Amino acid sequence: MQIRQIALVALAMAAASGANARDGDLFKSFGVGGREQIAFSPSIYLVVGFVDFVDIAVQGDGKLVVAATVNNTSAATPSTDMGVLRLNPNGTLDTNFGTQGQTIVDFALGGTNNDVSSSVLLQPNGRIVSCGEADGSPTSGGADMAVSRLLATGAPDTQFSGDGKATVPFDLGPVGSRDDIAVRCALQSDGKIVAAGRAAIDTNSQRIAVTRLNTDGSRDTSFNGSGLATIDFGPSFTIGLAFDVKVQPDGHILLTGAVSTAANDISWALARLDGSGQLDTTFGNGGTLILNPGVSSYQPYEGLSSIVLADGSIITVGAMALQPDLTNFDYGIFKLHSNGSLDTTFGDNGGKVIAFDLGGGFGDAPVKVLEDSRGRILAGGFSATSTAYTNTLVRLTQQGQLDASFGVGGKLVVSSTVPPATDFGEQGTTIALGPDGSIFVGSLANFDAASHPHAGLVKLVGDTVFSDGFELE
Repeated sequence: MQIRQIALVALAMAAASGANARDGDLFKSFGVGGREQIAFSPSIYLVVGFVDFVDIAVQGDGKLVVAATVNNTSAATPSTDMGVLRLNPNGTLDTNFGTQGQTIVDFALGGTNNDVSSSVLLQPNGRIVSCGEADGSPTSGGADMAVSRLLATGAPDTQFSGDGKATVPFDLGPVGSRDDIAVRCALQSDGKIVAAGRAAIDTNSQRIAVTRLNTDGSRDTSFNGSGLATIDFGPSFTIGLAFDVKVQPDGHILLTGAVSTAANDISWALARLDGSGQLDTTFGNGGTLILNPGVSSYQPYEGLSSIVLADGSIITVGAMALQPDLTNFDYGIFKLHSNGSLDTTFGDNGGKVIAFDLGGGFGDAPVKVLEDSRGRILAGGFSATSTAYTNTLVRLTQQGQLDASFGVGGKLVVSSTVPPATDFGEQGTTIALGPDGSIFVGSLANFDAASHPHAGLVKLVGDTVFSDGFELE
């Protein structure tokens, strides 16, 4: 049975009996029956690339902020730019935001002018921060980390770097080999912004890199003396990339990503810095950690996201590669003590490896992890099918076992395509929680046969509050 048929059967069963509503069911008051695919107008499609992620943040009033990389062919010089949409709680465009619900941010550094959006976050005062990459730096001949800030109205925040846009060059290598990119950003309690990704030394060498900006967009020189820091995992690891960054309540900064050798031997890597930008020697091996949870037949491949729990312990998720070919990837979810050691009381001796195996290359990867209000662990990402990719999620109990009250046995496959339209596939890049406990999924969705990507959005029930299922309406 095809995935689409399974989804349709599940929807029919839910409609037949509200009493059978479950966590993970579609939240029908959003979009069309809980789903929608949306692009920027006029006719501005999204871009699919290495870290061209759709990311979402949910306001306290339930409005949804969506950020993505857009292919701005209508510009005087066609290029890719950062794009931000805001939707009402029901999924319609909030026309009070920006220009008819959207804002395009163009860094225009020169050269290709290709900018990338990887993540978005909300400040307590309603301002919107996006981070990624600005290409065409005149000094580096490559790309710089890029951070933009908008007012709650969608207009550029001119109190941030004068025009709402800040670029951060690391410039570690020769001109022409200085491609620096921020993949995720995080907000400190004092309003400073931390962005992490990678800084290139040359075409064969890159390091995990992190910067901290003051509230006005300038570099915070109290952070490692320059506002910049790179992480060295040792001479054997020539490539590094941070896929996630979290600021702990004590000001420490947790980085999650991957490092690899010149022979392309890839490892799941974490690092922790103190508030001054120095390695925290109480974590891992002097501040860095190559994760090895000891799961038989698997190699930890890439760390993609982490959260820090109230007791200082860490949930980290990423891709686990099946040996010996390392081509079949499954969800890996593990719990670490605050010092980086494995918490063997969680899951199956420290964690859980979860396969969807829907077809194709059997590639399953969790891109983001969250903790809900009940302490359950929610991870979302994508899985390969026989024809494309689709969104997948899992939810674990606090003890690290699959939560049977979610989806089917703790696992869920869901598409943002509204039936009976053809599902051309999509790649989940983020999840978020609404103020009502609902779950949002964001993805790069192939809207048509020509592979014009839209932002795929799904809203799911996070907690079945009423036995009659009225919360779905």
